[in-house]
Amino acid sequence: MWGTIALIICGPVIWWTFRGTAAPRTAASAVLSSWVMRLSLLLYVVADVILLLSDVYSTANTVGAVIWVIAGVLAFWATTRWRYGLPAVVDRVSAKHEAAWQVDAEAGNPQAAHMLGTSLKVRGELETARRWLQTAAEAGLADAQWDLARLIDQMEGAAAARPWFEAAAAGGHPGARHLLRPGGAYEVTEDAG
Repeated sequence: MWGTIALIICGPVIWWTFRGTAAPRTAASAVLSSWVMRLSLLLYVVADVILLLSDVYSTANTVGAVIWVIAGVLAFWATTRWRYGLPAVVDRVSAKHEAAWQVDAEAGNPQAAHMLGTSLKVRGELETARRWLQTAAEAGLADAQWDLARLIDQMEGAAAARPWFEAAAAGGHPGARHLLRPGGAYEVTEDAG
């Protein structure tokens, strides 16, 4: 009985502890880790309900304990920087993709330049990201124009970003069209025009 109570109490504590140690380097590993941590929490809740409602030496109690262990393993795997931990594996895969995008972008592929710029932006390398996003935006990719406009807005403000929002809207980007619509955040008033 005390073991069951300890499991019920310790599950969320373990989950919260692992959650606090998560330090994904890339957006992909952050998103995937977040989803695995949500699954882990759900499994902890299911395990705790099973443990709470079952007899100590029953099959249901054993199933609850097994689910509890699986939840803990998932939480550990989703947050650890261990070589085979989820963030480390995703980061290695992302690094390979980023290297391939770099080669393709340098060869003149605007889609690769856009992907590389987006990846660098997420990592916080804003100046390099801006260079690659601008390369893709100048090639006419509306999504790259949108991402570049958002980056410039973040770095320099709305006035500097507006031409790229307009280019993205002209290219059919729905977010840019929404911003530039009458009453939108980037609407030009008659006084300013």
